[in-house]
Amino acid sequence: PGPYAVATKALREDPAMAAAIQASQRNQKVSHLNVRANVDVSIKSILTNLGEGSSEAGSYPTEADRNPNIVLPPMRPLRLLDVLPRRPTGSDSFEYVQLTAAGEASEQDLEGDEKAELDFEGTLKLGNIATIAGWTTASRQVLSDNSALASAINAVISHKVLSRLEHQLINGTGAAGKIEGLLANSTVLLPGIGTTPADIIGESMVKQADSGYVPSLILLNPLDWYRIQITKTTTEEAYVFGSPTMPVPPALWNARIVTTPSVPEGTGLTLDTSYTTVLDREQMSVLVSNSHKDYFTRNLVAILGELRAGLEVLDTGAVYQFELATSSGP
Repeated sequence: PGPYAVATKALREDPAMAAAIQASQRNQKVSHLNVRANVDVSIKSILTNLGEGSSEAGSYPTEADRNPNIVLPPMRPLRLLDVLPRRPTGSDSFEYVQLTAAGEASEQDLEGDEKAELDFEGTLKLGNIATIAGWTTASRQVLSDNSALASAINAVISHKVLSRLEHQLINGTGAAGKIEGLLANSTVLLPGIGTTPADIIGESMVKQADSGYVPSLILLNPLDWYRIQITKTTTEEAYVFGSPTMPVPPALWNARIVTTPSVPEGTGLTLDTSYTTVLDREQMSVLVSNSHKDYFTRNLVAILGELRAGLEVLDTGAVYQFELATSSGP
């Protein structure tokens, strides 16, 4: 028998204990009681943890130390949504005109000669408002008993939906229910001067500026920006763009750089953002409902994160797309 059973048996067999029990049953007050029990089991076995030590080890439950905070999974910054202009819209689709102009003005050589003609062409574009959403299931009791859990779930769902929106703003194909992104609305640059990544980016911006645009934003994959940062001279092997201890801010040619994994590696974009607009049909919201399937009777809730948005690019010349050279020379 264990130490507890041995102690209980010894106390029951003690005469003083028996007399005290009888007095209590007759409603007599027991003022003082001395009972001695010899237990032939070491107290050490009672104070050890279950399953540890000798085969006679007992257990005493120790309360576990628990971190009260909820640790969220890593969520990368969504910088693109902070720099593109936005405006609300009230429909599930939208129309706009992409205007292009060809030809240049010229002098009239002789009186009566035909003057230079400029050709304007407007392309009517129909854009889609995409619905981007994600949902999960949770127990109502769990959410009620853990107040911080609901906030954590809301944060994760919101980030995943907004991350998908950022991806679509860059890579969307314009297929049914999808956004036509920046890559699909861009002009492809064929570099004629630049040979390194920094040179190609500069050439893209100069060509846009020569056409009257004011490029102010560069979109790059984070790994491509890192390749630019570690560019070194061929003679002294010194860093060209800052150093690991003093890195330069994400900017080139007086334009801000926004890095996002949504941009394919080896590809970049320069933008005049005055021609691009994110259209907000329904901003990010998180809804909770028990009306899904049999959730009401099972005390379950569905948590849904959703938004509706589109992209308007008024002029494809405002978005230049280029391929970056793989060389890491100066």
